[in-house]
Amino acid sequence: MRIRVLFVLLFGFFGGFSQGLVNIPVSGNSSQVRAVNLKESGIIVLDKSSEGILNIRKVDTTLHVVWETHTEIPGKTNFIDEYFDGKFLYIILEPKDARSFTILKISSAFAAYQKFDFPLTKGFQYGFFAANDKVICLGGAVKSEPFIAILETVPGAAPRFVSGSAKGTMELQAVHVTDNSIQAAFINNVKKTNQIIFREFDYAGKVLASHTLKAGDDSVFLSVKYFENNGRRLLLGNYGIGKTPSNGLHSSQGIFLADIDEQKIRYYGFAKFQNLFGFLNERQKERLDRQVEKKKKKGREYSFDYRFFISGLQFMEDKTLVVGEIFQPEYRSRNYPGMYGISPFYSSMYWGRPLWYNYYWLNSSFYGYNYRNAQVFDGFRYLEGVIFAIDGEGNLVWDNSFPYKNLKYYELATHLKVSHAADHTMAMYSVGSKLRVSEMDRSGGILNAREFDPESLELQFRNKKSEFSNFEHWYGNVYFNWGVQKNSGNNNCFIQKLSP
Repeated sequence: MRIRVLFVLLFGFFGGFSQGLVNIPVSGNSSQVRAVNLKESGIIVLDKSSEGILNIRKVDTTLHVVWETHTEIPGKTNFIDEYFDGKFLYIILEPKDARSFTILKISSAFAAYQKFDFPLTKGFQYGFFAANDKVICLGGAVKSEPFIAILETVPGAAPRFVSGSAKGTMELQAVHVTDNSIQAAFINNVKKTNQIIFREFDYAGKVLASHTLKAGDDSVFLSVKYFENNGRRLLLGNYGIGKTPSNGLHSSQGIFLADIDEQKIRYYGFAKFQNLFGFLNERQKERLDRQVEKKKKKGREYSFDYRFFISGLQFMEDKTLVVGEIFQPEYRSRNYPGMYGISPFYSSMYWGRPLWYNYYWLNSSFYGYNYRNAQVFDGFRYLEGVIFAIDGEGNLVWDNSFPYKNLKYYELATHLKVSHAADHTMAMYSVGSKLRVSEMDRSGGILNAREFDPESLELQFRNKKSEFSNFEHWYGNVYFNWGVQKNSGNNNCFIQKLSP
């Protein structure tokens, strides 16, 4: 039976935003519905019913539902993750009490999908997901040892499991697929050596090539992301300094950029940034500057007590924009009850699965999940969002920061959302119940900053945690807000299009 769609298109101009709105009847509640961002290709709405039916609808950039289809899934199934390769959307589903994943490969162009059963080895902890038309690749760990599971998309194919074993400890950091290979980045610690191991595999799991990049003197790699730009294969991440602290928790001292093929690494210490630590007042900033300068005169690097989560990379003309969040993990006493008497991980459900299956858990010593003496992890205190611009020669061109107040997450999530309009960069983030929009020029200078409240934007969704919790950058200079509302006993998924 075809489901009717209530379509309301209200293009107006509210406080500087043009808007559009569509309401789609759904079977599920807010935890059973997901709007997946396909950028310029539109949005896929996934609606899981209690009867074991997954409804799939495609919404284009004009907010029209252009097609819909459905498939049967087990009644108790969790959404785990998604990956979009530009043509197909891949969805990971986990049936309850099953030692396997179900992978859906959904066309972004028309109502067609393929379903794959992906058996998992016992104890596999999921972390990464990448795919293309030929292969599906999952990264994770089994008993702290990194594993990559490979499934070719041909009839009768069975998964292959590839261990990332090496001397010392190995932590999987990134997985990427190409037309003929799988690429993976690991952080390797063996005795006093800290290094990145970058491996290329064929689809059968055979190692084709391996590259090693050692950390500089008195430096350690803490996290790694892989990306390609202008034909170059690059790694970006956090680095720390000195020996491992007694609590095992390194702080971030800056970021590094490594060229895999040229074997070159550049470090960008936080002390070199002009506008970092905007959350400090003038007195605190002056004291920090004096401490940094004192260490510098002694030929040493100041040890910062912050961590940096790299949430995304964007490319603008000849520049790479690094977007991220400065934060600190917080702890509470073990005998102190969690929020409302439940575990502090309660707020960390990721599409229905606890946070420890998310890939940040694989490097818990950096992000701060583990026990610390008589205390346990109690969330991340977000201090500010940051943007760094690096040019084609690897030079730090500009940086800017956006301080937060009283902002806490129980998972590492993106709070600062960045897009581009012509040659300007737009930074959006919520401040309490308001949305702040800052427009920057090509040099990172603030041209103007505006604040909008939910009423002026006529947002459709009210959430106790944040009015903008489902507010995402869509494409170009367009954002969207989505959620599920109950009206006269029926659930509707709304998608609201907003353009500054």
